[in-house]
Amino acid sequence: MHTNPRPSTIATAMAGVGLALIAILANRPEAALAGGALLVAVAWGRAATRGDVARARRAGFEMVWREPSRRARLGVGSSRVFVAELRNRSDRVVHVTGLRAVASEGVRVVVRPNELDVMPGGFARIEVEVTGRRVGRHGVHGLALGAGGVGASFEVPLTFANVLGVEVVPRAIDSGLRPPRGGRLRADPAAGRARSRRGEGTEIREIRDIAPGDSFRKIAWKASARRGKLMVREMDIEERDVIWIVVDVSAEGWAGPVGEAPLDRAIDVAANFAVERARHGAAVGVACTTDHVVVLSPPQKGGADLDRLGAVWLDAADHYGADRCGLTADELLRLDVEHARPLDPLGLGDLPRGDVDRLLQRLEALRARAPFQLPPPLAASTNEGRDRIVRHYAASFALDVPGRATGAMSTSGVADALRKIHRLRPRPTDVVVVAAAPTQVSAELREAATMLRKKGVRVRWAAVDPRLGLDAPPGGEPVRDAVEIEIGVARKKALSLLAGAGVRVLDAWSLVIKHPQRRLPEEEQPGA
Repeated sequence: MHTNPRPSTIATAMAGVGLALIAILANRPEAALAGGALLVAVAWGRAATRGDVARARRAGFEMVWREPSRRARLGVGSSRVFVAELRNRSDRVVHVTGLRAVASEGVRVVVRPNELDVMPGGFARIEVEVTGRRVGRHGVHGLALGAGGVGASFEVPLTFANVLGVEVVPRAIDSGLRPPRGGRLRADPAAGRARSRRGEGTEIREIRDIAPGDSFRKIAWKASARRGKLMVREMDIEERDVIWIVVDVSAEGWAGPVGEAPLDRAIDVAANFAVERARHGAAVGVACTTDHVVVLSPPQKGGADLDRLGAVWLDAADHYGADRCGLTADELLRLDVEHARPLDPLGLGDLPRGDVDRLLQRLEALRARAPFQLPPPLAASTNEGRDRIVRHYAASFALDVPGRATGAMSTSGVADALRKIHRLRPRPTDVVVVAAAPTQVSAELREAATMLRKKGVRVRWAAVDPRLGLDAPPGGEPVRDAVEIEIGVARKKALSLLAGAGVRVLDAWSLVIKHPQRRLPEEEQPGA
């Protein structure tokens, strides 16, 4: 059982150690005894807290959610209150102080009240307010509390078997999934707006004079007889926009405060643009890349596709696959074991030391309690079976796992996505890349963009500021200024190269905000 000292407890222990050392140096035994008494009190508080919590847990101290489902969906910035109960089946009053939640960093959790008494054989109602901070799948795993002891000077994080899973989706997706206010939605989002182009359709666009190259079978004989000259029918084909949105979800984009990092803004902009285009009847496809394509969701039509668009961004923030995880297999296994030990009735203590296969079987059995029952992530080729179980457990319980850094946001993944989009059907009409402006434009990116442009596809690059959310520490302003100058020079060169490849560059916010200056500022225009 882990026990974490509170700030006041740490201060008391440091004061005791300092007082004892000073007393020994000054040859004052009575002061040394006082310092030792402070240390004994801290040790007694730790032992009392561990004993009280262990006794309550053995008797049946648990938390139960009073919710119909242990999965919920929130939007970034939105909140929801969940009701839970603390149940005490022991014969002693459990005094709980400093009650807080143990949850993923992608959500903010506030527990009310944070101090209460749970009577013997009774329960206490608590409210858990969860606010979405970052897109992805997150978990509320348990509570950290101080119970009994000397002023509850230590807190014990308790993981309960009923983990609450929270899916945080972009704001645009969350607002689209809510029922309309004020009555039935008058517009039909799935109907959308179609456009027409010349082709072999069934609707007549116009009847015109024959021109060189017109097919003989297009001649309108009756109209030609009336006018005394050859006339041809021009037909229409109705088609809808096919939009592809490519987002660079490299781990470097998460650098910065949670919810304010460059990748947080990029996902917010891309999701908003996707919902807007889907509501106008466009078929929207999404591709997420790092140094390769990690998510490829083909386009579908209409505003009824919001659920798919919401799930795409959840997968974009998934770092459990072997190609994206920043932890080794051993580090991930230790994280799984630490999380699973409180969930197992025997605390995994009955397993022989070193028996990895039995440990993995126990993890797979405990995974049935997880809130997210998803397909297993991509496993490493070495010990593939074991690696898949370890990663599947972490993904099912939404454990916090860092992403694998690729060194820099390269263009190889974007180029790979553009090549795949070029081969897919239906043919796209517009491709928008939402990412930071690259430091260099590779030949493969230029080639992929040229292939699309030859097919009449418009390719645009919505540049995200890579410095969003990053502040220099005190005294670090000169370094910050030097880095900004270097980034600005590299970005201006990259924008010039993109423009040379026929890729129009614009600010990411112009996709969702009507701004008088749609393109980049004058000083950042290629060739300025």
